[in-house]
Amino acid sequence: MLYLQMLTYQQVNDNGKQLQSLVGMSKRDFELLHNYYKVSWCKYIEQYNMDGTVRVRSHRIRKDGKLEQTEDQLLFILHYVKSNSIQQHHAAVYGMRQPQANAWIHLLLKILRQTLKNLGQLPERKAYKLKKLLANINEVYIDGTERDIQRPSDNETQKAHYSGKKNS
Repeated sequence: MLYLQMLTYQQVNDNGKQLQSLVGMSKRDFELLHNYYKVSWCKYIEQYNMDGTVRVRSHRIRKDGKLEQTEDQLLFILHYVKSNSIQQHHAAVYGMRQPQANAWIHLLLKILRQTLKNLGQLPERKAYKLKKLLANINEVYIDGTERDIQRPSDNETQKAHYSGKKNS
């Protein structure tokens, strides 16, 4: 099976527009987040193996390994979150098989979440806390994605689920 060369941070770090397009943030913001992400990664990999089992031997960087550099890991996971691509496509872009991409996605999402939690930057999930946070804010921008839902076959029940967006 043929795999493409892995996309790396080194390849895109000089092209601010390309980096912005891939991860949704400027080079400066990426590097700032990377500083904190690297701490979380080092803390994790010092104690655990990739699969989450307790580490017996110390971690070593492999020349033939995928995503050995923390910059590449952060690029990989931020690109995945922003693009919402299927894992097979994401794996091809980063020169790996889909099961490898799946394992990396699950691990790196966990570490990114911990990094954002440590920074106090996780999205608020509780409505009453969000209301309190937004109390003195005049304008809010919401980034959302419309998703299909299974429509009930009963006409009356269908009406309750209809958003009205497609009225002409």
